[in-house]
Amino acid sequence: MERRKTEFLVNLEKVKKNKQKVMYETFSDLYDWMFTYVQSEANLREKVRAKHLFCHKLGLDNKKELPPSLQLHFEHWLLFDYVTVVGSRLFDLFVRAKKDEMSKRMLELSGILMLMHLEPFRIRKVEGQEISCTPLFKPEGKRIEARPFLFKTEFEEGKIVFARISTIGFEKRIIGPSALILPMYEEQIIDKLNGIYNQGHQEFRRYLKEYGVDMLKYGNIYDGS
Repeated sequence: MERRKTEFLVNLEKVKKNKQKVMYETFSDLYDWMFTYVQSEANLREKVRAKHLFCHKLGLDNKKELPPSLQLHFEHWLLFDYVTVVGSRLFDLFVRAKKDEMSKRMLELSGILMLMHLEPFRIRKVEGQEISCTPLFKPEGKRIEARPFLFKTEFEEGKIVFARISTIGFEKRIIGPSALILPMYEEQIIDKLNGIYNQGHQEFRRYLKEYGVDMLKYGNIYDGS
């Protein structure tokens, strides 16, 4: 009886691993598709408007080319957070335009990604690309284990990072680039965000969705030039 039970558990683990592999491949295809959409189908005027707003938020000269690190942040903000003149986000427009071509798994993942935003975490442990962190304003015991998707990260234990973390299948992934906050700004950011967090979860999420990218100016990817 014990042997049969063990074999059954091993099979369950194999099924889970196979499902995770399929989900990860589906997400990779979706990720490539949505950025291709932004590049080739999104309204050019919206992209120009978004670039101006992004530079204004970070105090940058919008006539200059963004450095690679900030260009990655801009592209992810443009897709997931930027609100167009008609009040929609580009990712929402992408899903509406392509939903009939999407698989059920892609639609499920899209629903998860719509809720994603830059969020502050405290880094607790780093082992290679395995990151253990806690949401900045939630109980200390609530730990999240995540690994980056595509982009290499250089996190430091004890520091605050703004990152998009989403559940892909059974695992959590850090989606897109992240920004470590410089220690000199930590107290200022905590004081500012704590007041908003105390207004409730929805208000805090709305604020981060709209203004989370502003925190990049306090991070290690911003040199003020």
